[in-house]
Amino acid sequence: MSSEQLLRRGLDRIGLTLTPAQLDALKLYVSELLRWTPRVNLTGLKSEDAIVREGFLRSLSYRAAFEPEPWVRAVDIGSGAGFPGLVLKICYPAIDMLLIEAARRRAAFLRHLIRQLGLTGVRCIHARAEQLHADPEHRGKYDVAFARAVGGVAGAALLAEPFLAPGGRLILQVGRHTRNRFRRCAPAWLHPA
Repeated sequence: MSSEQLLRRGLDRIGLTLTPAQLDALKLYVSELLRWTPRVNLTGLKSEDAIVREGFLRSLSYRAAFEPEPWVRAVDIGSGAGFPGLVLKICYPAIDMLLIEAARRRAAFLRHLIRQLGLTGVRCIHARAEQLHADPEHRGKYDVAFARAVGGVAGAALLAEPFLAPGGRLILQVGRHTRNRFRRCAPAWLHPA
């Protein structure tokens, strides 16, 4: 099965229909990711299939925890190669998305990809999340926060909380062990995906 067939099958399972332009954007994303990864440590995903399965489809599974309405402001903390924030932005273009990435080269990749894809309503800031906590432009402004691979649940919560508006949600993907451990004590804004 080709990576394109894998993507289409995954999208069918999710119940998401993308336009030809969105599918082309994801193809370009794969191409640029494979081109940049040998020079910049973006991701451990080395094949098209792995990028589609573990990068794109796993990113789209975050959608189960929120409604991607046009008014939604989202922040992806530690965006890395753009999972999940940039993938969600491509597939749900009405979301206003901020990508925060501390590594200069990864931030350069994300900015390059945003330009290549001609995306609007998304930007990438090269900074550590903690540096933006007190910034009035970002403090308490986001409806949804994603924090993938930035430490444990408690660390992700500490990084995300200052960005969230009242009633905002931190959405994490966690393993079964972590999910069971936090199920009884998770704050209202913590929703495992």
